[in-house]
Amino acid sequence: MVIKLDHRHKKLDGDLLLTTTCPVECDFCVYSCKASKDAKKWMGEKTIKRVAEEYSKNDIGVRIGGGEPFYDLKKLERCLKIVLVYYKPNEILIITSGFFGDSKKNTKKHLEVIKKLGIDTIVISTDRFHLKRIPLKNIRNIIEISQKIGIEPVLRISIDSESYELIDELVEIIVKNRVPIEVHDWGVFGRAESLDKSPLGNFNKDQQYFFSKISEVAKKFNAPPDWRYYLTHSAKRSQRRYASDFFPTTFPNGNVYGCSMTMKGSYLGNINDEDLVDMLVKWKTSLPGHFCLSETSCQQVSKFLPDKYNHRCEYCKSYPLKIDGKEALGQKFLKIDTSMNLDKIFEKIKDGSRELLISFRLTEKDLNRETGSKIKEFLDKLEEGKIRYVLSRPLPRCLGFATRAKDPKNCSECRELFTIEDERVKYCEPSGGLAGWSLDSLKDRSQIHEYFEIEHRKKNYPKICEKCFFRNRGQCDGLCFKK
Repeated sequence: MVIKLDHRHKKLDGDLLLTTTCPVECDFCVYSCKASKDAKKWMGEKTIKRVAEEYSKNDIGVRIGGGEPFYDLKKLERCLKIVLVYYKPNEILIITSGFFGDSKKNTKKHLEVIKKLGIDTIVISTDRFHLKRIPLKNIRNIIEISQKIGIEPVLRISIDSESYELIDELVEIIVKNRVPIEVHDWGVFGRAESLDKSPLGNFNKDQQYFFSKISEVAKKFNAPPDWRYYLTHSAKRSQRRYASDFFPTTFPNGNVYGCSMTMKGSYLGNINDEDLVDMLVKWKTSLPGHFCLSETSCQQVSKFLPDKYNHRCEYCKSYPLKIDGKEALGQKFLKIDTSMNLDKIFEKIKDGSRELLISFRLTEKDLNRETGSKIKEFLDKLEEGKIRYVLSRPLPRCLGFATRAKDPKNCSECRELFTIEDERVKYCEPSGGLAGWSLDSLKDRSQIHEYFEIEHRKKNYPKICEKCFFRNRGQCDGLCFKK
């Protein structure tokens, strides 16, 4: 039995997020999409054209998603007409929640728009999160109408240990209609970050349950019992062979990210301002870009993480980059000089800031309890306002209060200990422009920190630190504030 492979003819895939609005508002939405008719949350025609131009000339396939691309049928139709100037119809995928399948009439209305343009495949997200708000009737209607008018429906199914009841219902639909499927676990990003992670359990076990049910139910419909008959790949499985985890995603405003999780650390640039190749060349010199575009997987990034951050995406989403990117995953990077008015800063961020990565820029004159009180008051306001934050660099004990458990405790945990420039390690600001070895010559983060400590032993402590009992007791290493 051969698994059906993607029939498109591009080496790589890329996402075109037509919109960041969606009427379904799934609990695990990776992009934290909401229902809205705000025109600014839809990709403009100029940007669509740029995405199609840049993806196609670099041999990248296009997946049109969101949000919900069918949320505005006219905008989707216009998008497809632009993309079809650069692609054949069978090189395009559209991913939907299936919200429009409430009736056969409405289903046919939506599907005929893409059918008349030659699109032959539609991918429907079908899992316990979507189906909280999308009845299975919608999925049945889309499958029936799609197959009638010559569009192949593909069910993209995320499963976990709480999906077994759903699996039992879905399997009969799949087998009866011979529907191709993709089976995944779900990622803990976006809104999913606040969900209970325990149902993720053992994906292999959950997957085997799914496949065993297919074999069992197939007998009832005299259908192929081999579960491999139903598997398909609507995205390129050859992706890693060519470029590791590189999977460009372009948001409605033109911001391009280098992997499908669209973490801040994978920001390439804006497609309205630069060509994709030029963005890739610059991104290659960053830490995430170095691994995502190398022969090894970007999972190698984990070797360079602080011990407490044991997932590569956790590092990437908090990689400190000076970009807006409000629609992206990850934390808005906020640099604070203590001479600033912290009350005014709070007023600006208290509404709409989902998660912050905060860096306090301290000098010798700031190493006192008065400054510490200002900082503590600011952090207390964030917590009272239920604004999530992480400190990107450690605060010294001489400020007079203990940092929270989630905050970095020393330079080794600091996310700003180093960045990558021209494929070489460049250390944080207090190091005075210190540069280290090339990334290729380093095995892990401990080597980076070891060199940092060696160089800082040669420097003098600020006078204010010399009599500090926290440093003398070994509770503050003073490395961040050496001259």
